[in-house]
Amino acid sequence: MWGLTNKKTLSLKAFNDYLSDRYLFHLHTFYTDGKLSVEDHFRFCTENGVQTLMFTEHVRKELKYSFRDFVAEIKACGKKYSEVNYLIGAEAKILPGGGLDIPEEILNDISLIAFACHGFPDNTNLWFDSFSKLFEDKRWKNYYRVYVHPGRFLQKRNWLEDHTPLLEKLIQKAISEGVYVEQNKREMLPPASIILPSDKSIVGFDIHRKEDFEKVLTYFQGR
Repeated sequence: MWGLTNKKTLSLKAFNDYLSDRYLFHLHTFYTDGKLSVEDHFRFCTENGVQTLMFTEHVRKELKYSFRDFVAEIKACGKKYSEVNYLIGAEAKILPGGGLDIPEEILNDISLIAFACHGFPDNTNLWFDSFSKLFEDKRWKNYYRVYVHPGRFLQKRNWLEDHTPLLEKLIQKAISEGVYVEQNKREMLPPASIILPSDKSIVGFDIHRKEDFEKVLTYFQGR
């Protein structure tokens, strides 16, 4: 098997085919706040029958690490563990107004963008409008887009219970624009009351450390 790094090489059917088998989505490494190497992820997949890795390392416009080195390490591991498919993506935070905190120089190296909410102003209208604009933004429509840990903005402020209908509306907006929505198994988001369509949802484990692999195995055993 092989890896895909260019967004133009990945069809919607191929992406959905990956989701029909065992995969790991939403991964972090030593390059940012993870405690695992790139090879640790490949090794886990090889040992546990996982067909596809989808890397989503944190990025900012001003990177504090070499994304080029990150990509090179993934490709090297892809050759060593050739039975594992891999996708190179990035987790980029939304900016007020709907922009993304992502460096231009990595855009040709990735096929997937995880839309995240970190450090956002305490304004639900701004949050909703900014994500709506981001989902609509044609600039990102050639990438595979995933709305990750949906509802974290509300949960961290203890607003989730009162604003679940607003989150559901935002999720519906994402899906209507072709954006996948993560079922985040680390934070259990979105809440169970929001039912995601199977063809537009993706399970994310938000893996940072070795212990997180145990949760992945428990999930696989329960399916």
